[in-house]
Amino acid sequence: MIGNILDVSAVTPVQDLVALARELGPIFQLDMMGKPITVVSGFALADELFDESRFDKSVRGALHRVRSISGDGLFTAYTKRTELVPSPHILLPNFGDRAMAGATIR
Repeated sequence: MIGNILDVSAVTPVQDLVALARELGPIFQLDMMGKPITVVSGFALADELFDESRFDKSVRGALHRVRSISGDGLFTAYTKRTELVPSPHILLPNFGDRAMAGATIR
């Protein structure tokens, strides 16, 4: 019933996921109280998943409902829209190499 919820601590979730990746491999699925969560680790697999030319963003469920109120936005715009829509690149200055160099992990 609780699935893998006890395998991932609220205090050290990243460390616990790294340990599970070492044990289970670079891609695995957890059952979090009936909700399946797919975990991918390693640069090669992440690089494949982040290849925007091969995947499409899905705007459904709660995002679809938000979109009906807010319209096109960073998370609510459809991928194939021809109008000018906000780009994920607007986040790059905040999460780029220079910005992250001064960041500390808590």
